Amino acid sequence: MVTKSNQKDIPVKLDIELKERIEEFISKGENRFTYPSVKNFVDKSVLSMLKEVKNEK
Repeated sequence: MVTKSNQKDIPVKLDIELKERIEEFISKGENRFTYPSVKNFVDKSVLSMLKEVKNEK
């Protein structure tokens, strides 16, 4: 279920080491096309994790 939020996207600060590791990962092979940006990677990864947690309940 997708709900609309009245809040605008709020920037989230990432740990510099985490950001560097994400950038390294998304720059390799097919990952460049699957995850065109750090934000896209974080969005997809968190959504996937939330779906897994929901299914475990």
